[in-house]
Amino acid sequence: MKKIALTVAFLTGLIGTSPASAQSCPAGTTYNPGGPGGAQPCIPISDYSGGSSPAPSSSGSNSYAAMARHPDAADIWADGNYSGAYNDAEANSIEMCNRVMGGGCATGGKWWDSSMKILRNSHGDFYNMWMGGDAGQRKQAMAECSAKQLLPCEVFATIRSSTDIRNPGAEARKYYAVSAWVIGDKSSGYNNKLYVASGHRSYEAASAAAIKACSDATSRKCEINTWTGNGVIQAFRMDSSEYGIAETSTQRAKQAAQLDCKQQKSKKCDLQAVFDSRKPGLFVHDFAAAKAE
Repeated sequence: MKKIALTVAFLTGLIGTSPASAQSCPAGTTYNPGGPGGAQPCIPISDYSGGSSPAPSSSGSNSYAAMARHPDAADIWADGNYSGAYNDAEANSIEMCNRVMGGGCATGGKWWDSSMKILRNSHGDFYNMWMGGDAGQRKQAMAECSAKQLLPCEVFATIRSSTDIRNPGAEARKYYAVSAWVIGDKSSGYNNKLYVASGHRSYEAASAAAIKACSDATSRKCEINTWTGNGVIQAFRMDSSEYGIAETSTQRAKQAAQLDCKQQKSKKCDLQAVFDSRKPGLFVHDFAAAKAE
């Protein structure tokens, strides 16, 4: 049986929607990971926050930096250690990103005389936490990043404004995995199986493959269970209910599933298979036949 309680559905992604991170933003705008529910995935570059970023400085700051990001990248590009506010950091970071990703990069924020922490959520998307702000701003950034998942976001990187260059290569491009299952319960044809497509270079390709595998196998309408970019999908059972949850690592996925079981006060929590988005393939997971791991 699939659990459909709204609290759990909200956290574990039982309702399938396309991630904002899989979208491309038009010229003059940038990806907005802080948009509520993905309602505003692209915003004007001048309005970018992405968690918390500083406003332009008019002081005599002496170390400026900027970074760039791409929705399909598992890393960011940065150029810094400039002595004045009028510099090429933003343009250079975007150029480095576009050189690797083939286009589609946008600014990820600018800062000075401080550090920028890059937070990563359970699906592999990034948020900014500017360390030059007050504690309240940092707390808000973490809360926004962690709002729709079980575990707090993790710190992916800390970049000082005095950093000269951060320039990852082709390894930065994400591999996506998407899981799908039949819509509804057993009366609607649900067969206790999860169909996972992994190793795809875009969310769209992975989701299409997962939905097709499910529909072809069951002749039923299927929906997205969850998804990840450069992470894992953990299948587990809570009492008689079945779940798939995304996280950035096997360890975090295990912790998230166990926390979900604890919060729901389940009598039984069986962790089953883990699917890594970086391992290509099309997999069928049978919740009923699988053994706990």
